Amino acid sequence: MACEFQPITCTFLLNEWMRNASYARTNVMNNSIEKLKNLVEKRAKSVLTQTQIPRLDILRVCEPTELFPEIYQPLISLILQGSKRIVIGDDVVNYQAGQSFITSVELPVVGEVEEASPATPYLALRLALDRTLVTEILCKVDSPLSMPATRGFCIDRVSDELADAWYRMVRLSDHPDDTALIAPLIEREILYRMLRGPQAEVLRQIAGIDDRFYQIRRAITWIRKNYATAFRVEELAATVNMSPSAFHRRFKATVRLSPLQYQKQIRLYEARRMLFTEPGGVAAVALSVGYESLSQFSREYARLFGASPARDIRTLRQDAQGAANRVQ
Repeated sequence: MACEFQPITCTFLLNEWMRNASYARTNVMNNSIEKLKNLVEKRAKSVLTQTQIPRLDILRVCEPTELFPEIYQPLISLILQGSKRIVIGDDVVNYQAGQSFITSVELPVVGEVEEASPATPYLALRLALDRTLVTEILCKVDSPLSMPATRGFCIDRVSDELADAWYRMVRLSDHPDDTALIAPLIEREILYRMLRGPQAEVLRQIAGIDDRFYQIRRAITWIRKNYATAFRVEELAATVNMSPSAFHRRFKATVRLSPLQYQKQIRLYEARRMLFTEPGGVAAVALSVGYESLSQFSREYARLFGASPARDIRTLRQDAQGAANRVQ
């Protein structure tokens, strides 16, 4: 006679097998990230280490940082140790070791490293994306079409196969004679594996496969080139063949900012760059980035960067000089 409790026993055994299999997968992935982290840590010489691999940098931070505003170019960022928090518009995004962040657009963010110490520094890889290369690979990948992502960024766990490709990419720095030939092949593998995974839809945005996202990209490009020029949202929407309401909704869904908010942040980032790297007073810079009121410029600058223009730039220069002295 069959055992009365056989279905329960089978279910229990199946659940145990699934838990063990899940643990095994997680353990393998953790080992892959640990292996990659050890490799990267040996090559991280400063806060920013530019590798011999084109567009690939290593980030190393030894203590938690304050919120720091910056503009992300289209990139992939992979954390290997520590964690980071970034604010994108009204969204707060947290990611940690074993996760990668990808953005398909120029994205104003405010970020801070949350977990870091001299003994266990924050470590990350950053690869700037090549739109032409992404498009080339996408044309060769037979990936099923799905609903396009509305956001221009995404976070996901890194698979064991993807971590292995990153490992081989970083290890190429030990063989500079092989870099020119092999690095592009491994980069193609990384992009291919991402196009087969959960971050595919954001990566597809870079190639302009989705017409609606292509329209938003055109608008972002226009604002980036003409940040000092005042514009009406209705007119910009018309240039990309969208209704004002659909354009505003789609734009904010992509970068978490309205078109005018996006322009304001681009203006302020450019003003900060000019004040830090070029001669000229605050009033002249404010005028050059499109502000007619110096008081409004100073007020909005302090709101974003936490200090007045003069004080902020003085602090930045002191920090840069301190870092240069430590290197010497």
